[in-house]
Amino acid sequence: MTCRGRTAVARAARNRAMTIIEVLMAALIIGIVAAGAVASWSLSSRAAGNKRATEIGTAIATSEMERLKALRYPYLTPSALQGGQPVPTVRWYDRLGNWLGSAAVSGDFRAESTVTVIIDRDSETNSEDMKEIIVDVWDGTRTTHYSTARTLLTFGGV
Repeated sequence: MTCRGRTAVARAARNRAMTIIEVLMAALIIGIVAAGAVASWSLSSRAAGNKRATEIGTAIATSEMERLKALRYPYLTPSALQGGQPVPTVRWYDRLGNWLGSAAVSGDFRAESTVTVIIDRDSETNSEDMKEIIVDVWDGTRTTHYSTARTLLTFGGV
């Protein structure tokens, strides 16, 4: 074999070795990218569910607030007190935000509403009075808080 032939064989061996290293590096890079894609897929699928639950919680809070405001001031009774704190009225909703009825004792969303008298200067229902309504929406186990809605109502000469 000539000197020129040995050089060609050596060059071919070097090229083959370089190709194997390139393939291994490409496989490593693809593996890292694939692992990141799988991790972000899981995160993005959970984020959509969390956003939906938060939006339903906000819609429930708004609905409860409007329901209580529609009762009109004289018929909106203040929440009972226990240890000086108002005891909330609880209404249960399903995972789609539908009220489960007055007999429900559990559900996917828990709406707690309290009504407190802020101003009552003369113990008479008149235009000087003011009540506060607070609605908190939680998950069914009361571990995740979704929304709070609050407003003040005045007698307004009804």
